[in-house]
Amino acid sequence: MGIVDLFFPRQVKCVVCGDEVDKFGICEKCSRLLTLIPAPTCEICGGENSGKGKVCFECKGRHFNFEKNYSIFSYVNNVRDMVVNFKQNGNKAIGEMFAYFIADKYDEIISKHNVNLIIPVPISDGRLKTRKFNQSEVLCSQISEQNKINNSLLIRTKETPHQTGLSRQNREDNLKASFEVKDKKILKGKNILIVDDIYTTGATLNACAKVLKDAGAKEIITLTLARAVVKKDKIID
Repeated sequence: MGIVDLFFPRQVKCVVCGDEVDKFGICEKCSRLLTLIPAPTCEICGGENSGKGKVCFECKGRHFNFEKNYSIFSYVNNVRDMVVNFKQNGNKAIGEMFAYFIADKYDEIISKHNVNLIIPVPISDGRLKTRKFNQSEVLCSQISEQNKINNSLLIRTKETPHQTGLSRQNREDNLKASFEVKDKKILKGKNILIVDDIYTTGATLNACAKVLKDAGAKEIITLTLARAVVKKDKIID
C-alpha cells in the first residue's frame, strides 16, 4: 500500500453488505433499503402525517419547547436494525456513515433557520463508559461548521432508566432535572440546533429544549436521524 492509499484510502466497505464503495460507508443498493419518511410530514415532529391538517394526531394539543423537529428516516426495518447495531453493539462505523445524512439535512436546515450553536444530546457518564461514545456526537461528526458544535454546554446530571417501552408521561417524568446548562451567557439570544438519534415521543428533546430556553436561548430546532412510527391506535399517552 502506498503512502497516498494509507492516508487517503480510495475504497471503504459498505457497513451493511461489505461491498467496496467510494465514500460514505454505504453502497447504493443498501442505501435504497433505508426507509425515508414519506410526505406529508408533521410541522412539529417531522414524522409522517396521515391525518388532516399540518400537525399529526400525536402532536395535537401538546406543548413543545422546540419550534420544529426534522427527521430523515422512519425507525423501521433496516434503519432500526442498523441504529441498534450502532448503539447497542458499539458499531461506530454505522454512526459515522449516518453522519453524512445528518450533514446533508443540516445544510437544508440552515437554509431555513439561522443556527448559532449545535448541541448533541448528552448521555450519562455510565452510558458513556459502557458505550465508549456518545451516539449523538458521532452523528454530528460530518457537519461542516464544526466551530458551531458544543459538546460540553449541555450536560446530563443523572443516570436515568432506558426509555424503551415507557409511556409518554413516564418518559417525561423520567427526564425531569436530568439536564443542566454549564454556561448560560453563551446561550443568550442564540438559535440552537439539538441533534439526537431517535425521536419517539419527543420527551428527551423537549427536556433539553426547556433547559436551554430557560437559560436564554431564543429558538430551538431539533434534528434526529430517525422518527419512530406510532400507529394511531397505539399512541403512547
